Amino acid sequence: AQRAILDGVAGNPLQYRVLTVYLWVGLLQAFAALGLPHHIYLSFVGLRIAEDTAIFVLAFAYYRALGLSTANGFIALSLLAWGMSYGNRNSDLRFDTYLDVAFYLLAALCILRERYLVVVALMALAALNRETSGLIPVLLLAHFLARSRRREGRFRLESREALIVSAAFAVYAAVFVAVRLAYPAQALVIPHGSPPGLPLFLFNVSEWLTWVQLFAVLGILPVLAVFGYRYWPMPLRVFAFSLVPMWVVIHSFAAVMAESRLFLVPQALVIVPGAMFLAQSGTGGREPRLEDAAR
Repeated sequence: AQRAILDGVAGNPLQYRVLTVYLWVGLLQAFAALGLPHHIYLSFVGLRIAEDTAIFVLAFAYYRALGLSTANGFIALSLLAWGMSYGNRNSDLRFDTYLDVAFYLLAALCILRERYLVVVALMALAALNRETSGLIPVLLLAHFLARSRRREGRFRLESREALIVSAAFAVYAAVFVAVRLAYPAQALVIPHGSPPGLPLFLFNVSEWLTWVQLFAVLGILPVLAVFGYRYWPMPLRVFAFSLVPMWVVIHSFAAVMAESRLFLVPQALVIVPGAMFLAQSGTGGREPRLEDAAR
């Protein structure tokens, strides 16, 4: 997959997910220049370790910003790691899906901390990595609308907020178009002979492996998250409603759902913390003591 992208023949949309490929090439060349043995192997493993480290660091900071305790934040990381370990079907040693998770976590953390211009700048890299980053500006838009609803009782964007959201969408669109102009026209990849749309949707829902792989990654956490909904902070509810429905619909019609790593973004951003707020409700939202854990 990496070689095909470098050769410009990976097909649509794989050809346009270039960021991690060139990150890997840079790491490979650096290791080769240092004379490290097994530098090809080390570059693959090193990049994946860097990605996973970024995911866990950002996820922990995000969960704490949402209001999870330190202990529950670490438990949430273990649940996320469990799901990630089962999401490698047909991954072909690609890195873009995992960097997509990191970008979403960073964007959500910046939104919570009101670092909105960072989100706009982030879109340039996120769009180079994967087209699915296009929902990050939607999170930003939903955040602004929900905030105005709480403050003024109506959905309204201030001029500065509208400018920020427009800039985020514009950066994404510009990179999306530019990277497609930079390569020759690519043939659409047709997975399992089912083109995107209704044929691929019917393939997904009728394939037993789809549900096996989704359960392997998600487990019962979506159910626990639903039961814990009343304990969720408002930002988590906003992210859930603005991301999860569209993510599921888009991927059910345009991707192979059995490649369940594709659902790590809603897993990391909404489902894992949503389930953990149900667990945290048992301690009244306070930091659990060691004697509580023992019981």
